[in-house]
Amino acid sequence: MKKIYLLSLFLIIFTSCSRDNDTIPEDTSGDIQGTWQLKAFYISGVRQPLSTCRLNESIAFEQNSIIIVKTQETSNAPCNISTENGTFSRAANTLSITFPNENSTVKIKELTKVKLVIIPENNQETLQYEKAQ
Repeated sequence: MKKIYLLSLFLIIFTSCSRDNDTIPEDTSGDIQGTWQLKAFYISGVRQPLSTCRLNESIAFEQNSIIIVKTQETSNAPCNISTENGTFSRAANTLSITFPNENSTVKIKELTKVKLVIIPENNQETLQYEKAQ
């Protein structure tokens, strides 16, 4: 009887463990069009603090155009805000972005009605945006 009990306990524990293929895939089905405000920044999965200045950063997608609002903090200018205009194309969960002096590729990790999470190619950074109202 004790062997049956131990065998049953083992089977319950073994079958209750999840496998890697049971994970829910990332949702990238949302519409990327619109303006997205930076809300979180991660390096190697660790959330980094965002200054008030960095919270001004955004990305706007309109048809195939993209406008990025960037910030830079220095000792002389507490918050320098600039914009960069370019174009983009999307293929599944990959964005190819072209600016006059730079091309880049980013992976869309998550895209819903209110949330956009992107990972620049060959980078340990992850950027999380919320849809602007």
